[in-house]
This record gives sequence, C-alpha cells and structure tokens, in this order.
Amino acid sequence: MRKLKLQMHISIDGFVSATGSESSNFKWDDEIRKYSVANLGQVDYVLLGSKTAPAFIPHWASVAANPNDPDYPVGKLLTDIPKIIFSKKTTKSELSNAKMENGDLVDEIKKLKKEKGNDMIVYGGVDFVSSLISNQLIDEYHLLVNPVALGSGMPVFKQRTNLKLVKATPFSCGIVIVKYEPSKKQSK
Repeated sequence: MRKLKLQMHISIDGFVSATGSESSNFKWDDEIRKYSVANLGQVDYVLLGSKTAPAFIPHWASVAANPNDPDYPVGKLLTDIPKIIFSKKTTKSELSNAKMENGDLVDEIKKLKKEKGNDMIVYGGVDFVSSLISNQLIDEYHLLVNPVALGSGMPVFKQRTNLKLVKATPFSCGIVIVKYEPSKKQSK
C-alpha cells in the first residue's frame, strides 16, 4: 500500500508561517534541494489543497523552465509529477498536469493509498495539511525544522498528534530534518 508523505518547513516553535503570511522565508540550500529531489523521486502524485495549487504549480513550472535556476531539479520533478488538487468548490483544473478531486477527503485519500504505485507527497497549504493530519492520513512526516522561533503564526498541528521518531538529520544550514511516523497510540 502506498504512503502519503508530508514534507514541510516548520519553525522550532511549531509554526509553518508567520501570522497572516504563507511565507516565512525559511532556509533552502543545496542539501535541502538534494533531500527534496530524493524524496520526490519516490512519488507518483503531489497532493495539493485548492488554495495552494494556483501559486504552487505555476511557480515550480517557471523554475522548471530555467535550467540555470538552482532549484531546477526540484522544479522539474514537481512539474513532471501529476498533481491532484482537492477542492469542494472547483471541479476542473486549468493548471498544467493537475486534476481536481471533489470527493470526501478521507475516502479519496484512502482509495489513492490502495492503488498500486509509488508514494504520494503533500507540501501545503496550512488548512489542507491540517485536515490531513487531523484525519490521520499522513504516513510519514518529513519536517524541516528551521533554526528560528516565530513566536506566533500558522500551525498545522491543531490537536495532539503522537509521532514516533524514525530519523533526524542535521544540515549545515542549521535545518534539522526529522522524519516521523504516526505513533500506534494515536487518539482522535
């Protein structure tokens, strides 16, 4: 059965962005790029929420169109891998290499997990990822813990979530990538 992986930047105090902002300018360097490329090399789908997709997909397509961009390898993969956009309102996607999914989030993710193939990955946005977490749909958490405390902001963990550490990898830029799996003692 395929897994759903989350890869997301987070501050040391648990926020994915500053209050009212979708970007906190977290660090990004060659080591993180290599990690991201390796993680993407094992997925068949990128899952996105309908609020994130309209900026995410064109951004990475523009990166993929420029081989001189340092993020080109990530952009190329993110552009080439099919995307599934979850929305309750929009039924058709005009975005490249993306299809819309309007069914029940939990049911549709469970169906996707049962299909044959490689894993799936999700990057954001905040509300979409929070829904996946609260419905216990994430199988692997790849959290890029940045060496900054924001003090307040937008969390993706909105309820107690018990996780089991699989691996922690420090990078020279100060980020520690922690890989977690859900703990068997999960309560809903």
